[in-house]
This record gives sequence, C-alpha cells and structure tokens, in this order.
Amino acid sequence: MYARIHTLDTTPDSHDAGLKIITEQLLPWARESTGFRGIVGLTDRSRETTLLITLWENEESLRASEPAGDELGKLTASVTGSERRSLDDFEVTLFEID
Repeated sequence: MYARIHTLDTTPDSHDAGLKIITEQLLPWARESTGFRGIVGLTDRSRETTLLITLWENEESLRASEPAGDELGKLTASVTGSERRSLDDFEVTLFEID
C-alpha cells in the first residue's frame, strides 16, 4: 500500500471549507480511481496544520492518481485560502485498524 500526504497550513474557516470540498469533490473522484483504498484527515487546530492522507493499493495506482490529485490539492488550497506546505508520497509499511 502507498500513501500521499498533503500538508496544509489552515485556519478554522479554511479547514471547514476544505473539508466540504474534499467530501463533495475529491472523494467522489477518488472512489472512482483504480486502486484507491481510503482517506484520513488529521488536524491540529492549535498549530493550524492539516494532513490529508490518501491511501492507494500499489505504487502504480498512486502514480496514476498523481496529476489529478495534485490539481485537486492545489484547487482546494486556493479556493479555501489554505497554503500547501508539502506533498509527499510514502510506502505504507505498517497499517492496522481495529
């Protein structure tokens, strides 16, 4: 499994606006994408930082999603007034949900 991590500087307002865009626009697209396995959003409101992690079945599906994911990430940051700090890809080496 592979993960793409978007790190954003957010305010409470930009976080809420971004969450709406993600649930209404990003998730429908992702669910239709080959190899999409899930999404996790993490927020530290005191530090005004949000991490959005998308999970992909394999490296091939991660790479195939890259152009659209990059554009959707830029669009979400632009529309909400957030600032994208980084965009990184990782191999998932440990994953468990109970």
